[in-house]
Amino acid sequence: MPAIWKKAVEKIKAQSPSVNPYAVATASLQKAGDLKPGTREATKKGEMRGKHSEEWRHAHPAKDGGRQRAKRILKDYE
Repeated sequence: MPAIWKKAVEKIKAQSPSVNPYAVATASLQKAGDLKPGTREATKKGEMRGKHSEEWRHAHPAKDGGRQRAKRILKDYE
């Protein structure tokens, strides 16, 4: 099973134990394009997202897009 699917199942189990986490995770990941339709095989996008663990995300924070755009806009008016 793909890593992204396993992570999704664990999160769903923790949040709402009354639903079937396997079905919910499969449907939502297929809808997002992380799993191939009708299967639990990861797409290229799903494989990349599965590799991004919690530690990886903290080590590679996203840039603040708004701040970066504001700097570019302000340079135009100087």
